[in-house]
Amino acid sequence: MKKYKALILDLDGCVYVGRRLINGSREALNLFRRRGLKILFLTNNSTLTSEDYALKLKQMGIDSSPEEILTSGEATSLYILKISGPSKILPITEKGFIEYCRRVDHKILSIEEWKEAQYVVVGLDRDFNYSKLKYAARAIMNGASFLATNTDSTIPSEDGLDPGAGSIVLALRTVVKVDPIVIGKPSRIIMDLALERLKTKTSEMLVVGDRVETDIVAGKNIGADTALVLSGATRREDLERIPPQEKPDYIVENLMKLYDQLYEKGLI
Repeated sequence: MKKYKALILDLDGCVYVGRRLINGSREALNLFRRRGLKILFLTNNSTLTSEDYALKLKQMGIDSSPEEILTSGEATSLYILKISGPSKILPITEKGFIEYCRRVDHKILSIEEWKEAQYVVVGLDRDFNYSKLKYAARAIMNGASFLATNTDSTIPSEDGLDPGAGSIVLALRTVVKVDPIVIGKPSRIIMDLALERLKTKTSEMLVVGDRVETDIVAGKNIGADTALVLSGATRREDLERIPPQEKPDYIVENLMKLYDQLYEKGLI
């Protein structure tokens, strides 16, 4: 009989929304750990480091270590290092991705240094402006590779959905007419890194998140079972629009309901 041994969990919209802990998340995570499941928090949000996220979770009463957290910012930095070694990067991101670049000796460029760029990396950047768009576009048209930490169109916040990294990626793509290499979910690039960390068979793994186009598709891309929680970007009225090939194995209100369902079925 199938038993899950590991969970890949999204953060925004799955564990918390902004600074608000989703009801039942802390209790569910404690119960999953008591059942012996490995947990990897996998977020497309590149604004913070894994240490920042671990601290945020601790402040919400959730114990975790930075080693249990993989961000699209870290994955993007490692991807560039693997492909090109230490490189010159023009970031349209926030501090999380930039910190990971510094750790592996990438050179971070200012927009005035756009001609030197080997890579332009776009993530969520809440200080995005016309100058950043202009010089990022010039760098790509000058030959720099175009990478996106993720293409999420929105990000959950306490008072609704805010524009996500995908909105910035789309603005730049409109100018340069080039599709970026996407590192975050649902890309195999970040999912393969997640698999390396968990060292668990995909048949014994459950990928959990609040977005079909990222979390659920990411799980299906590696052959894992998937669970959609309705505590973030997806609402119950959205379910009828999910294509048949993207249907999750489980649909639940939140992580606590997921734990209850898996426990009742003897899957954990």
